[in-house]
Formats: sequence, structure tokens, C-alpha cells
Amino acid sequence: MENSESTMASGMTEIKERRGISGSTLKLIAIITMLIDHTAATIIDRTLVARGMGSLDSSNVQAVQDFFVQNAFLYGLDGVMRLIGRLGFPLFCFLLVEGFQHTHNKWKYAVRLAIFALVSEIPFDLAFTGKFYYPNYQNVFFTLLIGLLVMIGFKMIGDKARDKKWLPVLAVIGAIAVGSAFTYAIYGVVQLINRFLVGFGSESTISMGGKGVGIGILFSLIALLIYGVMCKKSSLQSASIRFADLAVLVGGMLLAQILKTDYSGFGILTIAVMYGLRKSYFKSMLGGCITLTIMSFSEITAFFTLILARYYNGKRGFNLKYVFYAFYPVHLLILHTICYFMKIV
Repeated sequence: MENSESTMASGMTEIKERRGISGSTLKLIAIITMLIDHTAATIIDRTLVARGMGSLDSSNVQAVQDFFVQNAFLYGLDGVMRLIGRLGFPLFCFLLVEGFQHTHNKWKYAVRLAIFALVSEIPFDLAFTGKFYYPNYQNVFFTLLIGLLVMIGFKMIGDKARDKKWLPVLAVIGAIAVGSAFTYAIYGVVQLINRFLVGFGSESTISMGGKGVGIGILFSLIALLIYGVMCKKSSLQSASIRFADLAVLVGGMLLAQILKTDYSGFGILTIAVMYGLRKSYFKSMLGGCITLTIMSFSEITAFFTLILARYYNGKRGFNLKYVFYAFYPVHLLILHTICYFMKIV
């Protein structure tokens, strides 16, 4: 009887483990939402531009109103599809963190991402710019690759650099980098405020002048002070690991900014936040969604992915490792071809 009850309990546990959403299901949802987003960003956006949206004179209120009345359905459809598409990137970041934790060869994973980033660049440029090469905007594989390298850096520091004498030096670099990043963020906030002021017809805007260097030095000194306090309260090693991680993170964000990858530095920050909260699927996704929404309020619909994270069962599901890799460049080429034959590219 006891063995029978044990078997039943084991069977019930197995059933519970199988419930929920697998990684392959998440990947398929991410692919579908990405396709919806890219269809809007290519076919529908270009159709609107071909109908005259790009040449509208904002001072001619009547012409603007007439255009949006005549194209209300198409414009509304475009907006809805782009909002649905906001679910794609946080899901891919979430799956990247999951893949990083379970892969046996992290460098092989990085090489695979690098290869498909290069393979996808021409289809990406054709789909979104109509050109074979466009240096000012790189595809999302580059963002995921840099995010993966940042996580590898975190793990190397945590596993192999604890007793290295150069770790405090990297930590100091991290403190200075954080100070510089905060300065850059302030400039971004000021630019955003100025856009709002101009949009509301104000002739006065906020000017930073030549204060950037001074602000950067101030924030760097504050970060160094925090590092010193952490060294006293915990230990030199523990504090150094935290600030060395920040050096890796800021370096990754800077690289994404320089390469002008999709989602840029905020994309890398999203991946890092998800990695830091990886012990809880829900918190990991929540942290990523908050980060993306800080970047742009248009990412607000990303919070719907919390429902998926809540029911994620931690299982891989079907092996779809190469489905996304192949689908990404192929669907971009198809979208470009459709635009070509519609004569809107």
C-alpha cells in the first residue's frame, strides 16, 4: 500500500512538473509577435509613407487631419501590431538568460549568435532601409550576442577572478564607468524634457553647457565612495566583484551604443537585469519589462509577458534551437520582397 501511494505521489509530481508553458512555446510566441511587429514596421509603415505620411506639413492642420481620417484603419492597425510586437524582445532576452544557464559550451553559443548576426545583417538592412548595407542600425542578434558576452563576463568574474590582484582595479574602473553612465543618462533625460518643452511650444530649453565633465567626475567620486563603504561593510573581494560586474555591464552597453544595435544599451541592461533576477522567472521578466519601459513608454505592453513567465515550467520543450536562427533572416527577406513587389521600397 505504501509503495502504491509512493508511486501515485511520484506520478502526481511528474504531472505537475509537465504543466505550464515550455521554453519552445515561449520561443514560438516570441517569433510570432516579432513577425507581427516587423510586418507593421515594413509593409504597413511603408504603405503609410507611400500615401504621403512622410511629407505631411505639421503646420497644415487640415491636411494632417485629412490624412489620418483617410488612413485611420491602417494607422490604427499599425499601432496595434507594434504594441503586440513589444512582447518579442523581452521574451528573447528571457530565453537568452535561460539558454546561458543551461548550455554546456557558452563560447560555442556566442559563436553561433555571432554567425547568425552577420548572416542576418543584409536581410535586416534590406527589410528596414531598402539598402544592402546600413551602418547606423544593427540587427537584434548583435544585441543578444553582446548581452551573452556580458553574462559570460559576470560568470568569469564570479568564478575565476575572486582571488586575482587586478580585481580591485577593475572595480575602480567600474565605479568610474558608472559615474560616466549616470552623466550620459542625465543628458538623455534633459533631451527628453527639451523635446516635451519644444512640443508644447516653449522657446526656452534646459542647457547643460560644459557641465558634463564636472557632473561625470562628481558621480564617479560618489561611486568610488560607495565602493569604499561596501569594502568596509562587507569585504574587499565582495565589493570588488560587484563593481567589476558594473565595469563589464557598462562596457557592454557602450559597445551596443557604438555599434547602434537594436535596443542598444538598454537592451544590454535588460538582459543584465534579467540575469541578476534569474532565480525567479517572474521577477526576472518583471525587471526586464520595467527596464524597457523606462527606455520608452511604448514598451508598456511588454508587461503582458509576465503572464507567460508566471506559467513557464522551466522545461525546454521541443528542440527549436535553429528555428529562430533560420526564421529571422528568412522572414526579413520575405518582407523585403513583398515591399519590393508592392513598389513601396
